[in-house]
Amino acid sequence: MAKKSKSPKHKKKSIGTAPSSVDSYLHRITRQILAQNYVEAVVDGERLLNYLPKHAPQRLDALIHLGTAYSMLQNYPRAYEVLTEALTRDPLAADLWYNRSMACRFTGRMAQSLLDIQRAQELNTRDVLRDKISKALEVSRELAQKTMELRGPNFTLEQLAEQEEHFQQGLSLMESGQWAAAGQAFQAAIDMGDCQPQPWGNLGISFMMQERYDEAEAALKRAIAMDQTYTIAKDNLAALPTIRRTGPPSLLGISDPFMNADLKQSLTFIQE
Repeated sequence: MAKKSKSPKHKKKSIGTAPSSVDSYLHRITRQILAQNYVEAVVDGERLLNYLPKHAPQRLDALIHLGTAYSMLQNYPRAYEVLTEALTRDPLAADLWYNRSMACRFTGRMAQSLLDIQRAQELNTRDVLRDKISKALEVSRELAQKTMELRGPNFTLEQLAEQEEHFQQGLSLMESGQWAAAGQAFQAAIDMGDCQPQPWGNLGISFMMQERYDEAEAALKRAIAMDQTYTIAKDNLAALPTIRRTGPPSLLGISDPFMNADLKQSLTFIQE
């Protein structure tokens, strides 16, 4: 099973208790980002985030830096999580809404991407961001519209946001091995609009890992019927006879079309 990229492993170091120690960490992370040393920025950013209490005033700066670093490393799922927490602390920051809109776009959240960039436009008062937001809004609006058109003429943006979140929840549950719950999330996405093969492919895997092989076979065949080039589903279906005899494997291919997308060069994240 393909896995989301993790933050680099590192040894724990003491940050110190004085505010100046935290500030020096933040300055170092800033320098790392400016030098495009994003891996080091993630290591230090995660260390600082783990150290800082939830109420610490410096936590927002740490989240902003970490979100930027993860985004530039194309770990968009983690960038989305970090930026979401940042927005709970500063919900009026146009640049944060812009950055999360970009992370949404590359985690398959087309509806939320549009909603976020619209919010960024509403809040923005800076000339330097106006053109960036305007261009991103145009792209996000087009992507959301095309995605909604697949689901029918009466499918709303709010429904699309809900459906896409079901799918993302399913991926997250698969990562943690919660196969039954993951299957329920993918089924909820399908029930809202049966128009894409990926929910079926991942539903098939969820069934397979629960040893519900007949249901897995049906789901995988449905995915392939919707997309004859769906290689992961074909491979999993081909492996199914062996899996029926030997039991579920430790690794299977899951489908997240944005997970390995080489999109960094087309993306602009705003760093204060």
